[in-house]
Amino acid sequence: MSRVKRNLNDDSHMDITVARQKLAELSDLAETRALTDAERDELRDAEEYVQKAADSAAALAALIEGKPNSTEPGSDPGPKSGDAPRARRTGGEARDTAMRHLDAAVGADAMPARAAEKIEGMIDAGERAGNSLAARWAAAGSDPAYLSAFMKAISGERGTLLWTPAEQAAYARVERVRSEMRALGATGAGSAGAFQVPTIIDPAIRISSDGSLSPLRELAEVRQEIGHEFRPVTSAHVTNAWYAEHGTVADGSPTLESPSIVSHRASSFVPFSFEYESATYGGAMGDLTRLLADGYDQLTAAAFWSGNGTTQPEGLWTGIDGTASELSPAVAETFDVDADPYAVQNDLGPRFQPNAVWLANVATINALSAAETTNGAPRYPRVGDENPVLLRKRLYEHSEMPGSDGINAAATADNPVLVYGDLKRAYTIVDFAGSTVELVPHLFDAANGNRPSGQRGLLLWARVGAGVVMPGAVRVLNVATTA
Repeated sequence: MSRVKRNLNDDSHMDITVARQKLAELSDLAETRALTDAERDELRDAEEYVQKAADSAAALAALIEGKPNSTEPGSDPGPKSGDAPRARRTGGEARDTAMRHLDAAVGADAMPARAAEKIEGMIDAGERAGNSLAARWAAAGSDPAYLSAFMKAISGERGTLLWTPAEQAAYARVERVRSEMRALGATGAGSAGAFQVPTIIDPAIRISSDGSLSPLRELAEVRQEIGHEFRPVTSAHVTNAWYAEHGTVADGSPTLESPSIVSHRASSFVPFSFEYESATYGGAMGDLTRLLADGYDQLTAAAFWSGNGTTQPEGLWTGIDGTASELSPAVAETFDVDADPYAVQNDLGPRFQPNAVWLANVATINALSAAETTNGAPRYPRVGDENPVLLRKRLYEHSEMPGSDGINAAATADNPVLVYGDLKRAYTIVDFAGSTVELVPHLFDAANGNRPSGQRGLLLWARVGAGVVMPGAVRVLNVATTA
């Protein structure tokens, strides 16, 4: 097969036609056998050429509309006349493509703006090599052609036969990035036969604190990473001192710590009937997004509080339990609403006070709201507000925490009923990019002779990690009881 021309100015109509034909031929050939190295090179050339042709067409359309200075969403417009030259944003073409796709998804209300910002932050953070891989992952996974290819693929075991050449090319780009991620040990890259969840509906990206059972995603440090482990560097402080003239400076090096946050697999299974395949495209995508995001949210909400840290992400309480940040009540086995909140707040160091917040179960919040002074006035008058405040600091409801109404002095148990501190410095959540879905083409009814039940299933897995990185930034009141 002849190589595809790269010069768009040389017989462009014939070149784009040839490129598309080559793309279709090679994609069909890849379904029947493994491509040779030369054929893989030609497939890559054809994909790049078609993408460049599409970009050129978009730029030409902008000029025809009389907007010579317009640029595609997410692209770098370059310096204006008279401006000093400026460096291009990290990620290059891949970043521009990713941001163009994300802007279009946000504009069409197919993706929350906050989710798009998470991806942009992941692309622009870290080393250049990591940015390049992150940018390619985002660009490939957010391509509208890949979204439509994914929806066709999960509609049935022969859904891939309905792919257009553009959808085949989009799938090939995603698979190349996943192969690179697997080579780098990124465990979220999945395996052959599985489909990466499109970025627009990926629950690891879309998830937010809105409607969540846990406020930790809003209050903690949340990162998106490519790989399987994240090691933040933390330190309590740098030692400083005053010195006399000509005095020798002492070594003030801080003690650096690098806690490891590893990925853990979170899985969910969504069965659906054959009739689901006949649902409208928009409705089907909306249902799928809601189900995957809701299941992922509920599973991680519990882990972020009490996960064991070995087979699950380490929970906030798990990381604090047994440390100096765990406090006892003024009266053993009793939650004293009049004294304990003051003691907890006073125990936190001054450097963590400015951004400190409270966490409590709704039962504990109601107990604080009902507390009165000796003359009958509310002790904490703003706890009952729409945005509760306790001792001048925001108070958030956390339904995974135990409530003060469940304290039983006749049982042996921990009852961590109040949390106070700078949670962004104390706790880190890491969503590892690349949720993956596999289609189970037929489900069988074991109660009726293992005959087909008229259902298919989607098996989702994503990778997430979390952990306490600075215990000193938070305090937890534990009303422990002993039988």
